[in-house]
Amino acid sequence: MQNYFIKYKTKIFQTEHKMKHINIFIALLFGTCFLMINTSCGNASEKKEVVATEKKDTIKKEPVDSSAIEGKSSLPVHPIYNDEAKYIAGMRITNSSYIDSSLTNNKNWKEYASDFDKSWMKLDTSKIQKMKDWRGEELKDANTKTIFYPFSGADFFNVYTLFPKAESYIMVGLEPVGTLPHFHKGMPKDSISSYLQKVHKSLFEIFNFSFFKTHNMSVDFNYKDLNGTIHLIVLFIERTGNSIVDLKPVGVDKDGKIFNYKSFKEQNNSGDMSRGTEIDFINADHVLKKAYYFSVNLDNPHLSKNTNFTKMVANNKGNITTYVKSASYLMHKDYFSTVRDLIIDNSSFVLQDDSGIPYKYFKQDVWTPSLYGTYTGSIPLFSGVFQADLDAAYKAKVGVKPLKFGIGYKYAVGESNLMYFKKK
Repeated sequence: MQNYFIKYKTKIFQTEHKMKHINIFIALLFGTCFLMINTSCGNASEKKEVVATEKKDTIKKEPVDSSAIEGKSSLPVHPIYNDEAKYIAGMRITNSSYIDSSLTNNKNWKEYASDFDKSWMKLDTSKIQKMKDWRGEELKDANTKTIFYPFSGADFFNVYTLFPKAESYIMVGLEPVGTLPHFHKGMPKDSISSYLQKVHKSLFEIFNFSFFKTHNMSVDFNYKDLNGTIHLIVLFIERTGNSIVDLKPVGVDKDGKIFNYKSFKEQNNSGDMSRGTEIDFINADHVLKKAYYFSVNLDNPHLSKNTNFTKMVANNKGNITTYVKSASYLMHKDYFSTVRDLIIDNSSFVLQDDSGIPYKYFKQDVWTPSLYGTYTGSIPLFSGVFQADLDAAYKAKVGVKPLKFGIGYKYAVGESNLMYFKKK
């Protein structure tokens, strides 16, 4: 407090003069506190009028301090989006001006949150820590700023666990983006119960099998409240130790640059083939990162018309790592050759399981492969995609390393495989 109080050492100033300074100080202090409260909290009645499908910036974004440590952000967390995401993630919320006690005291949410904590703790022990140990040893040189994750669905969890130091994550799937629930309008208890049950059901496969089933996602995300990948992406952002700063609708222009729409309504009416959302978030060290999800069809007929999207990926050439998992062996098909070539041509690193790009496309004079786990072919659902050359490489056991966690379609420990390719 010595910075704010002046110690007078002489009796030159009279009492009236002293009181004048004190009054000025009190007025300044009161005004500062008033501004801080209004800046951080905003007007509660105004927040209640925000509509989820057309949410605009409701917080003042302070510029990043250039004198701070590189990569640090002074942006505050969003008072609405961050609390929404925590609520969906079943996480403790304190002093919220948005999620009131009727929501956090809801019996169904309390049970959901308790179950989620147990499931996450189990996942952390059985898989997450092993993935972190593995990435620390094997992915040290994968230092690109951007991670491209085609056929991702809502799986932010796996890509962030493996690549936490990236600056941006470009996730792509057929599933719609969706919009967050209207919690601020006071969802009825039965609506909250139904919503939480659907979220819980949609998480079952990623927790137990390490992947989302495309058919199941199309069913899970076909509800009024649970209507897209955004629900699970923000959930995983919070559960992996991050906080949301902003969420906005985006598209890609003819030069391959990402731009912001004014609202989700404008985006929906645009006819844009690369409609998506950008989620700005900060990690525990207050480093600003961006997660993108684009609802884009990656087959040749659609991608040949969507040159905006292919240019966006190509613009990152030399600074992009591609991650592919549980991709239905689509890039084994001729009608997915465009996205396959896009990855091969522009990636510096590729981490994938055998459902990604066939081993034969990684030419030995261009790529250095590292193999992990074991390869025994595909699961019965995807018969006919056995890779003889990959099988021979694993059987040679030259440089093949163990994989202590399960991932992909053969998710049991000891049955999974990963391939890490480095461009020479």
